[in-house]
Amino acid sequence: MRPTILFGIFLFSLLLCLPPALQKARAVAPPAPKIPVPVAKLPDRVQLTPSQMKSGWVTTRTVFPLRLVRTISRTGTLNFDEEKVSVLAARLSGREVKILAFEGQHVFRDDPLALVYSPDFVTAEAEYLNAFKVARTIGSRNEAETYIRAAAKKLLLMGATEKDLDALSRTQKIAPYLTIHAPRDGIILNSQLREGLFMNPGDQLLTIADLSKLWVYMDIYEGDLPLVHIGQTILVKTVAYPGEIFRGHIIYQGGMVDPQTRTFHVRGEIENPDHRLKPGMFASVLIRLTHPEKELALPEASFLKDDNGFHVFVETSPGVFTVRPVVPGPEEEGLMTVRDGLRPGESVVVSGALLLEGLREQTLNRELEMQDRSKGQGAS
Repeated sequence: MRPTILFGIFLFSLLLCLPPALQKARAVAPPAPKIPVPVAKLPDRVQLTPSQMKSGWVTTRTVFPLRLVRTISRTGTLNFDEEKVSVLAARLSGREVKILAFEGQHVFRDDPLALVYSPDFVTAEAEYLNAFKVARTIGSRNEAETYIRAAAKKLLLMGATEKDLDALSRTQKIAPYLTIHAPRDGIILNSQLREGLFMNPGDQLLTIADLSKLWVYMDIYEGDLPLVHIGQTILVKTVAYPGEIFRGHIIYQGGMVDPQTRTFHVRGEIENPDHRLKPGMFASVLIRLTHPEKELALPEASFLKDDNGFHVFVETSPGVFTVRPVVPGPEEEGLMTVRDGLRPGESVVVSGALLLEGLREQTLNRELEMQDRSKGQGAS
């Protein structure tokens, strides 16, 4: 045999004599190094063609600080305008003889409301007429006038008017009844007048209120205290008139915070010329609060949210839109404030943001398809 053949036989025999573990380690090839595959992600920029820009699908707005108006809703209660309400009380003892005006009726100032018989009033009338007779016997004119004025004042305190005194001094006849007159224009409310009933001094007879204006009371949380000011507009809605809004304004701001509810009282005034709104009604009150400082704000449609938070599209050059992460604030009348991420003067997409987001996803899908094709070609 040739020496090469004999050497080959020797090597083969030597391999057969090796332990099995060494034979297996020699048989397994070392693993091939892993090649990192780039992970596809949504692009940070989207570019539109001139024709796409002309289509008007995407509109932008230059952002500038705005003084926003925030609206909050509170539950309120309607009540009288306390400057236009009068409570009529009895000034003397007597019996109500005849009622001339009834509850719910609109009256004018000095209109007659009721006739009352009172012995005290009749006596005071007699004293008034007698005062003129006594005055003629008094030598001092000042003394005489003082005596007459004292008798007249007693009648006025009982409820008589100057017209009643003029008629009494002119006719020299005692009127059997005292006429109770309306102290102001308004609607008669809570009338306690009844024919034949007796009344005593201090008894509440009725209330007359001018309902052309009403007050609305509400409580505001102390966190909104810096935003509430006298003169701000309020919009009032009621259950009785669900489709109507009554406008008014704030006329009073409470001076202290309730320690139990952490709120302070606010009073508004609303017009009620047709008297449809009634004191005691519950109302839903919208208050327009003006922020003291200007803020950046965008329509809600400008903001998109993903796993990383909120973002908007900023037009960095004509037709080129860049994704910009932002931190939004509270919503104010359809606008969301921007706390961080934008600068004044930047052009931001306010309509069509979803379209741009769709183009980003299309770009990502194309990249994924290209990666799949490259993997397939490498496997073949």
